[in-house]
Amino acid sequence: MNIPSPSGGLLSVEQTRERITALIKPVTTIEHLPVRTALGRVLGEDLISSIDVPSYANSAMDGYAIRYQDIATLPATLRIIGSAFAGAPFDGQIGPGCCVRIMTGAVIPDGADAVLMQEQVQRSDITITVTDAACARGENVRHSGEDIAKGAVVLASGRRLLPVDLGLIASLGIAEVSVLRRVRVAFFSTGDELRSVGETLQTGQIYDSNRYTLFGMLTRLGVELIDMGVIPDQRPSIEAAFLNAAQAADVADLYQGRNVVLTPLPQS
Repeated sequence: MNIPSPSGGLLSVEQTRERITALIKPVTTIEHLPVRTALGRVLGEDLISSIDVPSYANSAMDGYAIRYQDIATLPATLRIIGSAFAGAPFDGQIGPGCCVRIMTGAVIPDGADAVLMQEQVQRSDITITVTDAACARGENVRHSGEDIAKGAVVLASGRRLLPVDLGLIASLGIAEVSVLRRVRVAFFSTGDELRSVGETLQTGQIYDSNRYTLFGMLTRLGVELIDMGVIPDQRPSIEAAFLNAAQAADVADLYQGRNVVLTPLPQS
């Protein structure tokens, strides 16, 4: 695309881009949206975690919560004193020579400092026997804040939110996010020969098809659209269209003949 320069002649594509870029002012207005409606939007502020993730020490395996010192000498036999499930913790403390059956995600019981995988033990009705445990203190324990620490920046300002980001935000208990408002783009066609789809064409007339192409391209960009229709080939009408667009939009898209002109508008 070449456009006329102030001194005559045409500007190159690179010069045109430089001119347009110099006129653009970034959108800074922030909106607050529910997480479900924020897909594809751009974060206006850093998203900071208000909690530790996980918020409590929990088991990374199905197995048995133990005190590591109880298996320091092998073989060792431990008494099963209860069970811990995700959402249903064991209500008690593990003492010497005892263990608790534990499932992945369950809270580590008081007194335990390791989890033996169930494949590492031989179980009877009320005991487990450990003969060859490849286990260390802290083994198979996910500690509080191990994934995300409270106060950490989880997503940086300027990030366009993806589906996986929505799940991450929800995992922090955040119901609303701060995003930049969408860029407003006004678009219209000019041409006395243009007619809307569905109308009957007269000699010399054509359908206004390119505005539909512009609509599709702009929709994929995720901008806020203002469709101003077809403007007559009259200088006052076109000037008025740009002035109206300047009041409502950040950018104007004009289809004229075979050229599409993208025009940053002055901030009102």
